[in-house]
Amino acid sequence: MYQKLKQKGIHHVCLRVPDLQKTALFYRNAFDAELVAEWGTDGQDDHAFILDLGTGDFLEIFGSQVPYDLGKWQHVAIWTDDMEASYEKAIANGASVNTQPAVSHIPTRSGQIVHMKFGFLTAPGGEIVELIQDVDADGK
Repeated sequence: MYQKLKQKGIHHVCLRVPDLQKTALFYRNAFDAELVAEWGTDGQDDHAFILDLGTGDFLEIFGSQVPYDLGKWQHVAIWTDDMEASYEKAIANGASVNTQPAVSHIPTRSGQIVHMKFGFLTAPGGEIVELIQDVDADGK
């Protein structure tokens, strides 16, 4: 079940792979990762798993048919309790905005709704960083 387990650090790292089921099984078996949430449509690029590799150290895995995206990390996501302040601080330190913060309510296959605010930045080194702030059902 999806829940916030820590106050700071990495929320998740995202990986796109050609065989979602095989990759998820590897992490579950090799590293005792636990399934936190699953969403999307089987066989489609929106099908994903969130696995917990530790106490709130999440790995997000998407299946993908796009060869040049396969096996490459997509982004690192970092928890924040204040999206706007975190965006301002990141930009002040050289990041550029990819997307403005937005609220998302993601329905999982278990019926739970994951409520979050998220946004993407490009860090000065060129890597993509997603900021995640858990919110309530009203987006606050």
